Amino acid sequence: MFKQVMKKIGVIVLALTLLILDLTLLGAFPLLTQDGKFSLVEQIGYGIWALGSLAIFIVIAYRFKLLSLKEINWRRLVAIASLNLVIFFLGDLLGYFVGQLTHNATMENQDALNAIFAHVPFYLHLVVAGFIIPIMEEIIFRGLLAKVLFGKYFKTGLVISSLLFMAGHSAFTLQTIVIYGIMSAGLAITYYKTKRIEYSMGVHILNNSIVVLLSLFV
Repeated sequence: MFKQVMKKIGVIVLALTLLILDLTLLGAFPLLTQDGKFSLVEQIGYGIWALGSLAIFIVIAYRFKLLSLKEINWRRLVAIASLNLVIFFLGDLLGYFVGQLTHNATMENQDALNAIFAHVPFYLHLVVAGFIIPIMEEIIFRGLLAKVLFGKYFKTGLVISSLLFMAGHSAFTLQTIVIYGIMSAGLAITYYKTKRIEYSMGVHILNNSIVVLLSLFV
């Protein structure tokens, strides 16, 4: 029993390490060049690394039966994603007003991500932040932490993993707690109700992709 738990924790640590490395390398490559730009060679190198990391995550997910080959109900996914996006938008609005009222409107996590992606080509930004990272985060937080590690205590696992998800996004002010708390709850409830992580992945991917696309106009 103890060995099994430690094995699961080891896999979670490995997954977290890969996720952190993905973001760290993305921000580090341009800083190592004189002009501060992401060269073509670096883009190719990072792309290979990112896809390799994603492949490892997919293998882990299948190993622990988090992903299924069953066909996804796309109408259901669109309906669930649409509902979640409306709720997330309202949560962002509420968070904005809370930030104004508390005179603490800083978004440390978003500021850090903006700094990382400042010199990254848009297509790479979209692929990594809009697609790869959401898949990794869902496998780690909703999958490995909530379902695999907590097992029959799945509900408790969802609550704890949601809190860790918030902490991982620097949700330490009232504003960020509101914003990431609502988002984390939406993703957790989606997984709990559908019993398939593909649906929470879909919601997360769509949300992040929209955020990246909107960054073009902000």
